[in-house]
Amino acid sequence: MHPTDHIADFLKSVRSTRRLLSRQVAFFNDSKLPKSDLDSIYELAFLKVFISFETQLVELLKTNLMMQFDSKGRVRSNFPVNNRSQAGRLLLGSNRYFQLLPVEQMEKIATVYLKKGGPFVGLTTNQKTSIKKSYSIRNHIAHKSPDSKSAYQSKVLSNISLPRSSTIPGYYLRSSMTNNVTYFDYHVAELGSCLNHLCITS
Repeated sequence: MHPTDHIADFLKSVRSTRRLLSRQVAFFNDSKLPKSDLDSIYELAFLKVFISFETQLVELLKTNLMMQFDSKGRVRSNFPVNNRSQAGRLLLGSNRYFQLLPVEQMEKIATVYLKKGGPFVGLTTNQKTSIKKSYSIRNHIAHKSPDSKSAYQSKVLSNISLPRSSTIPGYYLRSSMTNNVTYFDYHVAELGSCLNHLCITS
């Protein structure tokens, strides 16, 4: 699997999610769907996109583990493996599951398995911040805990102004950032940009 195949898979998932979301927005515009339901649908759509992003990050790490050398002939993998199955077992170790994010954890893991951390330590400060914001939105949607709410408010809501005060992620995601761009659109584009950067620098 070529590194750029991962961004292609992510974009395919995003297009599928957008098609489903657009149908629900059309129902809402026709007064066939309550706002609360639309908020929930936006949250589910964002979760689907973020899960795809996480999945492709892990698969990209596996791809890099299989690369003895990068495109410039430099050593890439500290533990070269022959296939994705071996890469998966290496990352999993004795654990029941493997989690690459948050960003700080991703960088530490990459430094262990890849020479100088490979492409995973090359994100800019703005790119890292974008992932952290999306990660906090994802956590608040998934957990609804006081800690996740606090992180979501401080990392996301504290820097913007919405038409009304609300801590519901779905309301935030469907709110307009500009005339033609919602916050959902913005965060999805930022995730795609970060993944694309990692793919082309692999």
